[in-house]
Amino acid sequence: MAISPDVLASALQELMPGYSELFVKWHPILDKVVSKGNIERQVATGPYREFAVVTDGPGTVTQILTGSEVIAGGRNQNAVRGSTYAPRLIYAFDVPGKDLAEANGAMDLARIIQHYPELALGDFHERIARQLAVGDGLDVGGFLTLNGATTYNPNGAARTGALEFSSQAAQVAAANSVFGLNKGTTPGWYNQYGNITSFATNGRSTMRQVYYAASRQGKTMGPVDLMMGDEASYLNYIEDLDDHVRISKVEGEKGPANIRQGVRFLDADFFLEDALDITAPAFAGTAAANGVIYLMKSASWYAYTMGADDSRETKGDFSVRGPFRIPEQDVFRYEIVLNMGMNTNQLRCNGVVTGGATP
Repeated sequence: MAISPDVLASALQELMPGYSELFVKWHPILDKVVSKGNIERQVATGPYREFAVVTDGPGTVTQILTGSEVIAGGRNQNAVRGSTYAPRLIYAFDVPGKDLAEANGAMDLARIIQHYPELALGDFHERIARQLAVGDGLDVGGFLTLNGATTYNPNGAARTGALEFSSQAAQVAAANSVFGLNKGTTPGWYNQYGNITSFATNGRSTMRQVYYAASRQGKTMGPVDLMMGDEASYLNYIEDLDDHVRISKVEGEKGPANIRQGVRFLDADFFLEDALDITAPAFAGTAAANGVIYLMKSASWYAYTMGADDSRETKGDFSVRGPFRIPEQDVFRYEIVLNMGMNTNQLRCNGVVTGGATP
């Protein structure tokens, strides 16, 4: 008995919550943001979003000596508005009608679901992960990148990546805009940075320096809790630790029990990010070409999607659309729709270490 295209679509709708959980858990920053409840779904106000950034303490202090002092005003004008945008990304994949026509029963349906949607979602994730880490994800150049040496284009205008590979003073002097705020004119709007000359010489000390510099900012959110590094930097750290490695695991509820495994650095989970290819052209000529480790305080990061109602064109939270018959072909098309934006409201809580790939 053949499997109809509509049956496959229904199966996809049922399985997508588990698939989307895997999509999130495959990437550590998305997993941290969701686990902390810092994601807003089914946003109805559109893809563009503004958010408040408080650049300094919002009040004043008056010391009382005699009791007759006038208490100074408690409001400082030090809040500015950053902005972000949720690009609309549609991953389309085709299922040959021949495969559906020749399928027979539940086992064949399970095979088709594994062969097409799982591979599609895995490929979609790899593109997003590459974009976040490097900034050259295939066909997903509108999604945020952490690489501050390149740009991304969510809505027709180029934006600088979130974390730059330079000192605070150099970032202020360059005056690049991140999330719509100029680093040269916005107090406190910069990321922490350090460069390793060789891992054997100052690898762990530089990592600690940047870790504590970022952790001291936004104290109420706790310390830096997430680090992602390229393979050479990651392995240099593990080899430097020798027998003192502490393992960290990411486990799924609907998916595999052990999705991602990393190690601990102080209070942070440190993961090897496969997508961090330091030979990529996006890193050429920068300090990141010698290794890059992103340090992030996940409580300072937020995400939002345009919702899960795939009956409306404005929605897209891993929505499944289809099947659509391809004209004059024995092919049915399915689409996974994602509208997701991300931002941090305290850039200085995050940092970068370069040079870690040098032994």
